[in-house]
Amino acid sequence: MRKNYSLKAACCSIIGHNYQISHVVNTRVYELCCSKCGKQMTNNIYGELVPLNDRYSKINQTLKEMARKRLKAKALLSYAQNV
Repeated sequence: MRKNYSLKAACCSIIGHNYQISHVVNTRVYELCCSKCGKQMTNNIYGELVPLNDRYSKINQTLKEMARKRLKAKALLSYAQNV
């Protein structure tokens, strides 16, 4: 079975991807997308780029929710101290 490769994907495999940040999860974790071929990547706990799959998407959603709750709690604490 032969896979169909697009010209953009072939260009990326030769020249390299042009990753741009598509989504900021928290201060350390980003989701990246290649502007040429659309390949999506994220960084793992070791800081390495890994393909964005369902597992890493769920992890990123959980990290984002935890960061949001932590920021909200910090804001409430700060407000309580100022009152």
